Amino acid sequence: MNQTSIDKLIQTSLDTLKQLDFKESTIKRHRRQFLYLRSYMRSHRQDLYDESIGEKCQIDMLTEGVAKDFRLKEIRHSINLLNDMLNHVPVRKKRIHCRVYPFPGEFGKHVQVFLEHLKIECRPTKHTLYMYMTALSHFAVRMQVDGICPDNLDTIAISRFVSSLQNTQLRVCVPVRRFLRYLFERNITKTDFSIPLFVIKCHRAEKLPSLYNTEEIRKMDASIEKSSPVGKRNYAIFLLASRLGLRASDIRLLQFHNLDWDRNVINLKQSKTQKNIELPLLSIIGEAIIDYIRNGRPKSETKTIFLTAIAPYTPLSIPGLSCIVSHIIYKAGIDTKGRHHGSHCLRHSLATRMLEQGTTLPVISESLGHSNTQSTMVYLSVDIKSLLRCSLVVPPVTDGFYMQKGGWFYE
Repeated sequence: MNQTSIDKLIQTSLDTLKQLDFKESTIKRHRRQFLYLRSYMRSHRQDLYDESIGEKCQIDMLTEGVAKDFRLKEIRHSINLLNDMLNHVPVRKKRIHCRVYPFPGEFGKHVQVFLEHLKIECRPTKHTLYMYMTALSHFAVRMQVDGICPDNLDTIAISRFVSSLQNTQLRVCVPVRRFLRYLFERNITKTDFSIPLFVIKCHRAEKLPSLYNTEEIRKMDASIEKSSPVGKRNYAIFLLASRLGLRASDIRLLQFHNLDWDRNVINLKQSKTQKNIELPLLSIIGEAIIDYIRNGRPKSETKTIFLTAIAPYTPLSIPGLSCIVSHIIYKAGIDTKGRHHGSHCLRHSLATRMLEQGTTLPVISESLGHSNTQSTMVYLSVDIKSLLRCSLVVPPVTDGFYMQKGGWFYE
């Protein structure tokens, strides 16, 4: 079995990834797992790596339950990469072969010309172009099967095509509608068949924000283990989200200069709206941040406060920060059925509690950093008590109303 120095193997692997022009995010992810493996080997007083060590590391992680499924998947990919380098197996980038969609018949010829026209006039993204190719391929195939060409195209043929679509009506009909308009404008068809398709629109259901009441927030608070470095970090993040309603994007980018300890305020420019806001630096939040900085934060030159717990120490990502809040909610034993469980739900919950306590909309809007009160109006839909106070009493209807004119109301 081949063996080599783990430091040398890691450096060779990273150099190879750079030479093959892998994404920086991919290299960074592998580097993080390599360093974890090296730390694992040093804890077992091993410097030479072979395949058995990588396998034992994965087994230990699995049996000790110290990592989530996605973490196990990442370490497995990195160990497989090290094994390939160790055994001199060529490393190749994954290539995704896009499916080629057919454009048969006379409509297929017009579709190809239309797509070239679309590329020049609109410069669509790859995703948009792929959507158009998929939808128009379905249309061209169906027209060929039905024996339809531009000369005998009618509303019946289009209706037959649309009715064959189930959950993809909107995604398919928008490109087809634009293609039919193109055919009419080029005098390929005498009738504008795109008009009937305008009735197919997206009807999105109104979504209510996910909320957690005061008792559930207290359970989350109590479930956080505050003695470890990770627990200290997670507790400070939880307080910023639940007490001040900060977005995940603003928490992850929070830096030391944003904290004004003399005035006990937090000054920052919101990542989403680019609006400057000033929030009170509550004592409980300040103490949690200080505790994390002094006793939990890894030593790093970066100015960002919250860092990953595993080297190389970098600022948290937005998905990573949301996972932290999600883990807190699950650990508290709260039923999340029908509710989101990321960091943004704490922001919604804070706004709703403020509304229930009689706080005016402009104050809530300013506290959350909304650009206008219209964004805050969404929280009115969940304040049932306030809505009930605004409702009017419906007067009773007498039996005479239903029996008037001989009771024709029931006919």
